[in-house]
Amino acid sequence: MALILSIFTNHFAGPLAAVRSGALQAETPPSPSPSLVTSDVAEPPSPEEQSQLEEPPSPLISALQVPLGYAGACGEDAHAAARKVWLEADVRYAHLMDDKFTIAILTYKRPDILNVTLTKLLSTPIPSLHEVVIVWCESPDPPPSYTSPLGVRVRYRYSSYDSLNARFAPDPLYETQAILSHDDDVWYEPSDLEFVFQTWRQLGRYRITGALPRCFTRNDKGSLSYHPCKKGQDWYSMVLTNLAFVHLSLMDYYSSGEQIPTLIRAHVDENFNCEDIAMNYIASMLTCTGPLHVQGKEHFKNQDPKKGISRGGGHVAKRHRCLNYFEEVIGFFPLVKQMGSIHRGMEWFN
Repeated sequence: MALILSIFTNHFAGPLAAVRSGALQAETPPSPSPSLVTSDVAEPPSPEEQSQLEEPPSPLISALQVPLGYAGACGEDAHAAARKVWLEADVRYAHLMDDKFTIAILTYKRPDILNVTLTKLLSTPIPSLHEVVIVWCESPDPPPSYTSPLGVRVRYRYSSYDSLNARFAPDPLYETQAILSHDDDVWYEPSDLEFVFQTWRQLGRYRITGALPRCFTRNDKGSLSYHPCKKGQDWYSMVLTNLAFVHLSLMDYYSSGEQIPTLIRAHVDENFNCEDIAMNYIASMLTCTGPLHVQGKEHFKNQDPKKGISRGGGHVAKRHRCLNYFEEVIGFFPLVKQMGSIHRGMEWFN
């Protein structure tokens, strides 16, 4: 397999050994939601959204005076305690398999869509796939777990409350360090998935590594806005976690009782949105590097259902607000502009 590789910036070599850490805190269940799909759809800003972008930034953001893409505050002493908690988690999971991966699919009352995705993922051998876990946020009696004809275990994990944060819960039964965070309506072609996983192992172990890059802009008043990357744009700063590899230690910190992730999770539950943005912020805050976009020979597939979070009113406005609020919570702007993208295959060069 060959790589078409652009310039990479701030490659992170990985955490050092650290001491062990403690337990996680429980969360208050949010109100139920009609759907958990988080596939992202661009939509033009409404007049309300435009006015929100033009509002003056908070005093904290004004004081930061953070230029576009700046990550200079990363690594300073203010977040040393957060990194220590994360590094402790990394040590706790070091005994898990790192040559296999788990697919964790978040779903909510869409059995037909889920079954299409499962059928596709389980129809072709994927050498390093260890297990598929269905994060079940519905009734307390999910379908029974089973083993596919190709020998892949499919396990249903019941979540007692309907939360987008459930996708990042560090399941104590996970047996791999690599978790492919997955919505129920999208997938990489199975023939490409092994390539994406091995790329994560070599280049993206502590980076959000996946199929859907996203971008941001900051206006002259300091407010951030979220949008899909424009055609021809030479950088991105986020990768959506509806189809992305995430190291289990990052999920552990995201789900911990530390102040930053606790405030962020509460905002995600309050708005029922933005857990993907939140994980990108946290990963970049901890590692001082950005995500990694990886594309197979085939484009990822999306069933593109008519109902879902991204189809609801105010979806993009919520994501604008998340960018700004998460910056306030963290205390600096952690996202890093990445100029590299990996594609499977080889172009012909004369």
